[in-house]
Amino acid sequence: MLGDSLPLFFPVLIFGLVLWLIPTKVDQYCNRLSPKGARNGKIIYRALPIIMTLYLVIYRARSIMDRDMTETEVAKRLGQTEASLTDLQLLFTGDGLGEIALLFLLSFSLWTRYLPSLKGSSNELKGMISNRVMIYVAACALLSFWVFFPESNYYSTDSLPLEPTMSAAGDYNLLMVIIGILIIAFSGELFAISTFHYSDAGIKTLQFRASMKMYVVCAIMLLGFYSSEFFTIDWVIDNQFDKVKMALIFLSQGLVLTFICGPSQQFDDALKVGEGRSRSFAIMATCAILIIVVITSLLVRSSTVFDQGNRYLHEAFWLTASVMILISMTQILPRYGFDAAARPEYWWLRMMLVFAPAVILIFNSLAIFLIPSLWIVACCSIILPSTIERDVKSPNLQQSILLFGVIVVLSAGLILSANPVSNFLLFGPIMLILSYGLMKLHVSKTN
Repeated sequence: MLGDSLPLFFPVLIFGLVLWLIPTKVDQYCNRLSPKGARNGKIIYRALPIIMTLYLVIYRARSIMDRDMTETEVAKRLGQTEASLTDLQLLFTGDGLGEIALLFLLSFSLWTRYLPSLKGSSNELKGMISNRVMIYVAACALLSFWVFFPESNYYSTDSLPLEPTMSAAGDYNLLMVIIGILIIAFSGELFAISTFHYSDAGIKTLQFRASMKMYVVCAIMLLGFYSSEFFTIDWVIDNQFDKVKMALIFLSQGLVLTFICGPSQQFDDALKVGEGRSRSFAIMATCAILIIVVITSLLVRSSTVFDQGNRYLHEAFWLTASVMILISMTQILPRYGFDAAARPEYWWLRMMLVFAPAVILIFNSLAIFLIPSLWIVACCSIILPSTIERDVKSPNLQQSILLFGVIVVLSAGLILSANPVSNFLLFGPIMLILSYGLMKLHVSKTN
């Protein structure tokens, strides 16, 4: 298999993705070379992951069509049957899912400089957008590499079945796979937008169009999740569904970027200088801890594994501690120059709400239980500053109370439902939408 014949292949691929996390630094290093060397260096490190991923896709496609019985997927799904072009759907619905998704997303990252929304923008801005989409895609790829590129797919095993033991059509719906890929791609655009802290016509157009696309693909993903067998899964008992968990985490990232991180630039700019910012963030941190502990505890306890005794509290406290450690680590960064945002402490908080579940899932399979509480914290992160700080007009009191009541009632109803985690994932986005709507209306009236 590929991992045995080319043992350095995946370490080199991971190294190439790591370079994508720091494109500006790598470009600066390349600029020290001669003009030709700088140009070639930039092309090579950008193209390397794409070429390697393309090789993975071609290698898997050939194995499927040639019925290479030394390959795990061929042995388990196809056996010695007659080859057909329809078998290539496994590139999307089988073990090749991660490879084809990564190939598309890497290619999309470089193509973003040619987005129609940026047609009138400067080449410098186009390059910055492309670099930041690269960062997001590389981060998602590295955080989910262990899920979509497990060693069992690329290294020889002691024994393989003589007859197929798994579905030849794959495990996942083709439409949902495509929608999941699009969610990550459009999320990358919104992530790039959230890193800019000045106005530009191209950025505004890109944000509008990316948000519209996210409304559609996220709605389709939620409907697909509701109609699938995964909606009723007990996420603790069925730990083999890591790909489904990661897909839901990517959905969560997209929703937070769409309704919280993307528009937060406009919301933060409306807060002016910010008298009482320290008090505001201290209250925000306190609320975050309480919300994550309470909501996560109740959701973990709803699982059949933790419905007896107090072990659910132990797990909930560990999950909360993991999130707060990540948030605390990023709060140091503004002191070292990472403070371009209007309110860098809130910007880094929101970024951790985006990425924390994916990071924690590497170490703890219960990370999926964090998503509902992080959504509520994300709502608070755009409302509390304008409510607590003293030199800014607060949102309408009646509307804020109504939103708070909706969040409390909806959360209570979902937690008490028969399938709380899945129901929260399905209906929880309502909270994000309402919070975004309240702040959008408030800012429009203020300005």
